[in-house]
Amino acid sequence: MKPIKMLGLAALAALLAMAFVGASSAMAGTTKLCSSDVETVAEENSCGEVTHVHETTLSGEANQATLLSSVINVKCDVLFLSTKVGAAAAPLVIEGKFTYTNCNGGSCEVKEVTSPSTIEVLRTSHETSSVTGEGEVNVHCGFFINCTYNGEGLEGTGKGPLLSTETNGEVSLTGQETSRVSGFCPESAFLDIKTTPLSATYLGGQTLGHYCVEYTRAIGFYLKVNSLNKSECTEKDASRLGKFGLVLGRAGIAAGTVVCVDLANKVGLWKKISKTGTCEEDDAKNESLYEKGTIQ
Repeated sequence: MKPIKMLGLAALAALLAMAFVGASSAMAGTTKLCSSDVETVAEENSCGEVTHVHETTLSGEANQATLLSSVINVKCDVLFLSTKVGAAAAPLVIEGKFTYTNCNGGSCEVKEVTSPSTIEVLRTSHETSSVTGEGEVNVHCGFFINCTYNGEGLEGTGKGPLLSTETNGEVSLTGQETSRVSGFCPESAFLDIKTTPLSATYLGGQTLGHYCVEYTRAIGFYLKVNSLNKSECTEKDASRLGKFGLVLGRAGIAAGTVVCVDLANKVGLWKKISKTGTCEEDDAKNESLYEKGTIQ
């Protein structure tokens, strides 16, 4: 795990309007940011993909990001700006710059040490994601505090516009420990922050699930399907003489649905897969990548 931005991670997470949770490999999927709720548009591709992000801590001294230590509590307004949002991916990568202002009324200064900051966002369910990143910041207050901190392992809780008490979404992070990298200051400090995006930003993408499919021919790596949990294939056969295969696809596909599967080896009956996910161009020689399978 690379170091996570000390103050900025939580600020960015607010913009993304997501909750931080542990993602299982079976539920992770592609991620993108949208300006419209993906459930209200005809197609997810028309949700208005976001190409830049801009967010901030809430207004007022009581809402500033706060780094608490045994010597001093440093409170700052936080801004994040990115014009480099990656294409939909798992995870989505965002690069940008954090700016810290009005720190302890101007008596302290907080600056990025590394730039740009890199944030990785992985959607785990509706309006929910895990967020990680890298970067360090320097904290300087008078003659007594001048050091660099990182916050490896920071984890917060965020909510999208549909779940948040804030119009555009929110994130909160309380009592998370950061560590000194260099300089003169307490060895560790604890971060509290709550932030919101300047415009509503929804979490789009595709959540994935594991399925056991049955082929019409014996070309699968599994001989059986679990009768109690039909998403689980059993009795693996390395010789590929089984009628079942374990595949990854969008979440929520109903049992009995016929899907087009990329076999990774050229033993399939179909040459292409369409944009809608169906197999096309029958190959009588069984030397193509794709095969139809029925979700169990």
